[in-house]
Amino acid sequence: MPWFVVDDSAHMHPKLLAATNAGLGLWLRCGSYAAQHLTDGIVPGHVAKMYGTPGQIRKLVAAGLWHEHGHTCTHPKCAQPSPGDYYMHDYLDPYNPSRREVEARRAREADKKRRYRDRERGGVQLPLDEPVDNTPPPRPRRDEQQPIPADWQPSDADVERAQLARADAGQPQLTPQQLDTLTRRFVRRMSDDGRRAAAWGGRWQQWAENERTEPAPPPGGNVVQLGAMTRSQQQRAGLEALREQMNGGHTA
Repeated sequence: MPWFVVDDSAHMHPKLLAATNAGLGLWLRCGSYAAQHLTDGIVPGHVAKMYGTPGQIRKLVAAGLWHEHGHTCTHPKCAQPSPGDYYMHDYLDPYNPSRREVEARRAREADKKRRYRDRERGGVQLPLDEPVDNTPPPRPRRDEQQPIPADWQPSDADVERAQLARADAGQPQLTPQQLDTLTRRFVRRMSDDGRRAAAWGGRWQQWAENERTEPAPPPGGNVVQLGAMTRSQQQRAGLEALREQMNGGHTA
């Protein structure tokens, strides 16, 4: 029976009931010891005495949960312990792996990890049944990051992704002229701020996605370029446009 049995007296094996709660506690603790130290079910005498009392040990032996040296259990996997030690009845049948099985599994896992690391270092494609490392690639080191070139331009993929993001957000598409103006402004800002990067496409896309455009002028209206004007120049230009409209399109 498994040493990790659930402590439920309504469904507990009669042998466990006969061992009493105190004996069950000793049985569980020594089962954990055997599993951790790969003893194949052998409980050293000093461990049994350290975890339990002589009375608890006698109850486990009397209940048939433990065997002493010279036992006559007919179970084929109940080993014969050395004098003073004990064996947990049917420990290896089929509930707990043997020491040989555990060590063989650990060796296979270690070998698989070693082969995986060797393939990874050699740049070899991993088979489908090998574990895949989903760890994100390391960020570029500082010495790999460079200032933005003065003639830097976004790639076609950068422009396409930015335009698609704008469409998803319900924003108008940028014209070639707006893209050119945006890019020159982006390069100037990155340069003025002393920014460094291994790639600039992602940052440019954010700028393009957030670029705000002026609504189209009404039919027949005059387009006033305000982007390059100072605040006072913009006010004067606005007043001139208002006077022109009030005079029927003729300045005073």
